[in-house]
Parts: sequence; structure tokens; C-alpha cells
Amino acid sequence: MKNHQLALMLLACSAAYPAFAQNVLPQCENTNYDSKRGLFTVINPAPNTVNQQCLLTVHPAQASASGAQYPAPYMVEGRYVILMSGGGGGGAGGEYWNRGGGSGGAGAAPIRTVQYLSPGVHKLTIGTGGEGGMPGGSTYNGNLTSLTNADTGAFIAGHPGADVSKQIVLAPEAVGHGGKAQPGGSRGGDGGASGSPSSESAAQAGGASQTAGYAGTGGQAGVERNARPDDVRVPPANAGGGGGAGVGSGGAGEPRDGNRAGGVGDLGGGGAGGRGGFFTAHPGGQGGHGFIRLTRTN
Repeated sequence: MKNHQLALMLLACSAAYPAFAQNVLPQCENTNYDSKRGLFTVINPAPNTVNQQCLLTVHPAQASASGAQYPAPYMVEGRYVILMSGGGGGGAGGEYWNRGGGSGGAGAAPIRTVQYLSPGVHKLTIGTGGEGGMPGGSTYNGNLTSLTNADTGAFIAGHPGADVSKQIVLAPEAVGHGGKAQPGGSRGGDGGASGSPSSESAAQAGGASQTAGYAGTGGQAGVERNARPDDVRVPPANAGGGGGAGVGSGGAGEPRDGNRAGGVGDLGGGGAGGRGGFFTAHPGGQGGHGFIRLTRTN
């Protein structure tokens, strides 16, 4: 009889917990909170990660627990301004044989809404920035961000379906073009001599944000590198384009004598394109990761 009652109790307990308990996610306060910026973002992602997910507890307004009992930030039910963005697109890698520098990745458009967050557990899905392309290789789009109710699965804000997305998406454009972000964002700058071996057009800076009120700027274009008669080891090369602006800035292209990948975007900014030349080709920079900022209004 006791065994039968115990089995019934265990069955009742398992039914009372939401589905996410079977695949436990970390607490956002411990793994994804950037205290300097006051927001949740992707931190130390594993390679080829589409997003990072975590759980955030919103406490009842009358809760008497002190903040010392819980990791910061201590969230209480109420109306919140929710500002978020997906990841920026990766910058394209430069190409060998003077086919041009890579284009910068697109910047992600921010999403802003005001919602009432009720007591309970919420799931944050924060999209990573698209990986920068290798020389002559494919580039990756930025990934999506959302806020959902972990108990019910109800969508609250962001991009519907982001929490179930598992697929890393290749940029649909040809080699040499930067990755995309969600619609409404800024465009990445073209790489030098982009798309035509005979063209000598200079690389372009990343586009400005299409949403006013944010500090992010388009990344500077890389600096074209001319041949150096005094040093035959430094051949000419075309610069990469700057990354498009998100809430954060787009990645900057390489300086004249740089020898690295294109610059990395910040908070949804696109990655910069890599340099390309006859014997030189560098990878594009990664797009800036997405983020979620919650600001209580009452």
C-alpha cells in the first residue's frame, strides 16, 4: 500500500512540473547576465551554437525575500520595457586571386515592447551572431531571440519560434557577401572590388541603424593596401566592408597593415568583411550576439 501511494505521489509531482524541468536549463542570472551593461546576452558560446537559453524567475510583488537571497537581478512582477535583438550577420571572408574583400554582415533591428511579466519562470532564448566566413567560403546569418513563458510555452516578445530553432543558416548570397540579420536591420558595407576582379572600387562602411535612438554605428571600412615597393612581402589587397549597425556597432575592417579577421560586431551589429588579394585572404568577423534588456516601469 505504501509503495502504491508513493508511486501516485511521484506521478503527481512529475505532472505538476513544466516540461522544461526534464531538460534543465541554467538560471539566467548565473550564466547570461552582463552586469556592466544591465542586460542578458550570449556568454562564452560553444562552437556552432545557434542560441543560448536560460531560465529567469519573476517573483510576486509581495514577496518579502531580500535580494541577498537571490542572484542579481531580482525581478518582480510588473510592466517591463523589453528591448531585444537577434544576432548580427557574419562578415564574409575575402577571396584570393584579387577577387575582392568580403562584404560586412547586416546589423540586426532592435525590438522594443512593453509587457506585463507575471510571477513564474520565463525562458530567454538569445541568438548568437553569425559566424564570419572563411576565405572563399560561406557566411552565416545572425540567429533569433525571444522571451517565452517557460511554464506554458506562451510567446511574450521577440521572434516566434526562436526557442525551437536548431539550424545554423547559411547566407543565401554568393561567396563574398555578408550574412543577414532579421528584416529591418542595416546592411553591411561592400568589400573593395566586390564582385568584379577588374573593379577597383573601395570598400564601404557598414550602414547606419534603421531605428533611431541607439548608439550603435556602422563599422568603418577596411583600408585598401597598395603594393609596397620597399617590401615585396606586402602585396596589394582589397579591404573588407564594415559591419552594419545594430543596437551596438558593426565590426570594423582591417587597418592597412592588419593581419587578422574582420572586426567583430557588438550587440547585434554585423561582422566586418575580411581582406582579399592575390596571395592574401582573411576570414570575416563574427556578428554581434543578440541580447535582452528588461526595465521595470512600475
